[in-house]
Amino acid sequence: MSVKKKWRNMAAFRELSVEQRIKTLESEGALSGDCAQLLLEQLAQSGETNIPASVANSMIENQIGRFSLPVGVVRGLKVNGVTRDVLMATEEPSVIAAACNGAKIAAKSLENGVTAHSAHYVTRAQIVFEDADSSVAQKLDSIMRDESKRTAISEVARSAHPSIYQRGGGLERAQAAALTGFAKLTLDINTCDAMGANIANTIGEAVKTQLEGWVGRKALVAILANSSRVATVAEARIPVEALVPGEKDGAAGGAEGTRLARRIAALSSLAAVDAERAATHNKGILNGIVAAAAASGNDTRALQAAAHEWAAKSGRYMPLSTWTLQNNGQILYGRIEIPLQIGTVGGAIASLPMSKVALQLAKVNNANDFRNVLAAVGLVQNLAALCALAGPGIQAGHMRLQAANIAIASGARGDEIQKVAHALLNENSSDLNTSSARIILEDLRKRKNT
Repeated sequence: MSVKKKWRNMAAFRELSVEQRIKTLESEGALSGDCAQLLLEQLAQSGETNIPASVANSMIENQIGRFSLPVGVVRGLKVNGVTRDVLMATEEPSVIAAACNGAKIAAKSLENGVTAHSAHYVTRAQIVFEDADSSVAQKLDSIMRDESKRTAISEVARSAHPSIYQRGGGLERAQAAALTGFAKLTLDINTCDAMGANIANTIGEAVKTQLEGWVGRKALVAILANSSRVATVAEARIPVEALVPGEKDGAAGGAEGTRLARRIAALSSLAAVDAERAATHNKGILNGIVAAAAASGNDTRALQAAAHEWAAKSGRYMPLSTWTLQNNGQILYGRIEIPLQIGTVGGAIASLPMSKVALQLAKVNNANDFRNVLAAVGLVQNLAALCALAGPGIQAGHMRLQAANIAIASGARGDEIQKVAHALLNENSSDLNTSSARIILEDLRKRKNT
């Protein structure tokens, strides 16, 4: 199939009904029969959440209802040679549209998609003591120099959570450190394909009790640390002409692509010297990553905390991705480096049926594979945003996608939504507001009644 035909087919996917989209994914082998049935049953429930009331009541305290977000799919994101469909849960109209556009551009990269790799991840816990006179820091240092005590710590960790050792994980390293007024022991725990918060907390509390006996005082805290020593890296090398939408000829497309690529690189440089711009730059990256992580049942707050800590690790808040020109300005090179403390088993992932759909669509094999997908999502999401900023600007496209939400807020229902949205888009952009939408809706209903 030609590239043009392939992308026409992907655009046509958007025009299908929800039922047809589900059945298309099933026919392509992207969804198994049971996952497709789950989505069809959810559709038949008129948008009701697919979390049973009994499950929801067991997941959180004081549960009184269930909150639903639209779940959509990014088509054709190629990561490490595998074409993925990425499920996203988001209320923002532009997120999935932008990710689809970024994935389309990245598919034309020199590597035929995004390349990504993840290091060996561990989940960290820290045990902290108050230590005004540095005496505890000296004791912790002495403990870590004593082989018999290090062995005892390992045995305590194994006894606290034997099942993670049976899966090939467990405590890998313990390291003491002195802080101003405090002393701490950091535990690096291999939690395999689980995000591992509960595992780290369980092992941390068990080791804390052992340390308190040796140190002779109570610890201040033993708790998971939402930080990481390693990150996932994703890269793409994109010919500048691939940045230009439409069917411009080679010369015109090359000139426009060169201009866009130069401005994208300049925007990247701006984020490196201006923390305000870096914050918005990184928010755009997290738009896609958080939406995909939420759809898979992962802890999006932990993910964002680690990402922002990584962005500030130099002492200045920096962008998580960079875009530079290569090959005399003919190649736009993008690179993202971001810690992704996520899982593919355990926790809410096992409780939420939609998580199975998300991991299946993305063709995920393990946690590191999913990290690679999420990093690629962040990179292409960032690319799409920068393309818009470097070209026509962000607001025109954003407001076009927002028109349906404005129609809904005005009171439109059913087929009225698209009719009102379409009418809004035929107005000036300054008229894209609920007041204008209500006028259109009232006129629509009057004409319908007569």
